[in-house]
Amino acid sequence: MRGILVGLGGRARSWLQVCRRSGQADLVGYVEVSPERRAQAIEQWEIPADAVFDSLSAAAAAVDADFALDITPPAAHEAVANAAFGAGLHLIGEKPLSDTFEAAQRMLAASERAGLTHVITQNYRFGPVPRTGHRLLQEKIVGEIKHVAVGFYRPWAHAPGTHYVTMPYPLITDMGIHHFDLLRYVLDLEPVSVYAETWNPSWGWHAGDAGHCAIFEFEGGVKVIHHSLGSSVGKTTTWNGDWRVEGAGGSMTWEDDDIFWTAVGPAEKQGREQLPLDDVANGQDALLAEFISAIEEGREPECSSRDNIKSLAMVFAAVESAKEGRRVRIDELLDA
Repeated sequence: MRGILVGLGGRARSWLQVCRRSGQADLVGYVEVSPERRAQAIEQWEIPADAVFDSLSAAAAAVDADFALDITPPAAHEAVANAAFGAGLHLIGEKPLSDTFEAAQRMLAASERAGLTHVITQNYRFGPVPRTGHRLLQEKIVGEIKHVAVGFYRPWAHAPGTHYVTMPYPLITDMGIHHFDLLRYVLDLEPVSVYAETWNPSWGWHAGDAGHCAIFEFEGGVKVIHHSLGSSVGKTTTWNGDWRVEGAGGSMTWEDDDIFWTAVGPAEKQGREQLPLDDVANGQDALLAEFISAIEEGREPECSSRDNIKSLAMVFAAVESAKEGRRVRIDELLDA
């Protein structure tokens, strides 16, 4: 399939490489509003100058393409989506879906009106630890689940002046969307409500709060605690975080990206075992393959905007809870 890459910042180079090695995606156009970045990309990325444009509309009019790949900042996502759908292009877009929930809802409606595929790059789902964890829980490795805790601790986003450092609630809105989407996928449950508190430690370097504890209730009364500090200077977790899923038959834990089953006490079966990880396609490569195969097969893909807006609702509900100091139901956003 033929694609147009929109946005030529640092993240775009990664997607350029993914497309080049995929064997399924041929980039035929490139879009960047900054003249400096256009020149830099032409010089450093070995892309033809006559395939680089200053708008998606111009690119779509000049080249024969099937899809657009949006690597612009979140505030630009709606404009890119409207241009893509207006040109009849399927769209794969970097997370988050948008920087406001209202814009995300409009984008979803636009993709559905156009009858075009729209995928959000929740690439954390496509890895051996989440894929294996999802399968194990489907197989009831710990029995009935009632308690889940996820911790994420890193010296995160410390480049001065970047939007990660200056934006409000940076960890919830940027990293949170990864983990909240993982929770929906791995548990195969939908969230009902959230109560969140946020803070910064005295040594923190973020303008917005980069520490939080969010308590979600999922379907079936499952309680999920997500605790995090983006200005941690101690032991780090992996990007997936450290997980503990507690059930009637023991716990499934993610420990430095290894998975363990453990059962002690009154559990019928007792012991501790490290479990092998499934051999699966990983990250951006797997997500691109899912996007293309879904279009070719005429089905809804994993991480469609229709599904992903439920993960985004968790983000905005957690922010609203932190601001207002109250428990927020997820359907307050989804049904608005």
